[in-house]
Amino acid sequence: MMKVWNVWLVFITFLLCILGTFLTRSGVVSSVHAFAQSTIGPWFVGFMALILFACFAAYLWNRDYLKSENQLDSMLSRESSFLFNNLILLVATIAVLSGTLFPVLSEWVTNDKISVGAPFFNKVNIPIGLMLMFLTGVGPLLAWGRTSGESLRRNFGWPGAAGLLAGVIAYPLGFRDFYAVLCLMLCIFVAATIALEFYRGARVIHTRTGMSYLASASDLTLRNTRRYGGYIVHFGMVLIFIGISGSAFNKDVQKEMSIGSTMQIGKYTLLLQSADTQPEKNYTAERMIVEAIRTRDNQPVMMLYPEKRNFPANEMSGTMVAIYSTVVEDLYVVYAGRSPESNLPVIHAYLNPLVKWIWFGGVILVIGTIVALFPNQRSAVALARAGAPAISGAVQEAQNATRGHD
Repeated sequence: MMKVWNVWLVFITFLLCILGTFLTRSGVVSSVHAFAQSTIGPWFVGFMALILFACFAAYLWNRDYLKSENQLDSMLSRESSFLFNNLILLVATIAVLSGTLFPVLSEWVTNDKISVGAPFFNKVNIPIGLMLMFLTGVGPLLAWGRTSGESLRRNFGWPGAAGLLAGVIAYPLGFRDFYAVLCLMLCIFVAATIALEFYRGARVIHTRTGMSYLASASDLTLRNTRRYGGYIVHFGMVLIFIGISGSAFNKDVQKEMSIGSTMQIGKYTLLLQSADTQPEKNYTAERMIVEAIRTRDNQPVMMLYPEKRNFPANEMSGTMVAIYSTVVEDLYVVYAGRSPESNLPVIHAYLNPLVKWIWFGGVILVIGTIVALFPNQRSAVALARAGAPAISGAVQEAQNATRGHD
């Protein structure tokens, strides 16, 4: 099924790569990513036209082979989840592409270039991203062909309840942004579905071999690396989405500060202790010495040294950000220069929660990808002695779940 989808997604992906290169090299779009005005644009347009012709020719030549052997039997099936996944990603692509090209299109129509900023992309893509997160949890647990009501209750009852409970607990803890609460609920839901899948499969191996649940889960993963490596990738995406949801609680404060003055941001008090100038080999650094103090108990946390570097050779300057990073949040302190009115240092502080979770999620995603690339290993279940007792109905059901059947 959906062979035409797959082929055209491959074609469009390559075309969009070339289009992105065309936009940055031709100067059509004004952006920090656009290098310069150039005469190479027509060559890219001709190349894209050639690619499009080749794609259509390849599709027409192979269209009989690309016909689907099966039809979509039910909207509640794993096949339909693939279809919805493709549609959502396509909508995201169109949203980003239209926002990127909107200045060009508006100039063609009205002779007035209208730029589209970050608020547009955030407003459009946040709901799309949350829908993808929902499918991340739902898709793998749907059966091929058709999913029964009993299967839905069995697979999504506990994860759905865990997600709703997380939303109820989050509200009194200060979660007020609708999308942040929804993202948290979906993340708990997806994490619970992944944990449930590992538990069901590991329980089968534990029952047959007596291995620990951890060893059973490891054996389960190695015997079906593509399936369970994919679950690990999904869990990495959960951590990334948790990190992204923290942006709803970002704070930033900017203040002119004299030596000895303080600034409050979140649970931290920033004390400007002193300032100095350090000449280096090819630049001179004007450095602020800032102490971060935990406001609750007035305990010092860390010394921070934001600085501004001036390069006399090319008369340019650069800013070095001081960072205090924890699993919960990142505190960034920036020396923004001196105020032209008072000549006092201007300190700009940012408090961004859960940034590290994005990095953790990226690491887990890479690990899951590596696991999925490994060939399947021989299962410990297959090594169980021939005289092992018959598997009970509940265990058989769990074993079927590990094979991906309803």
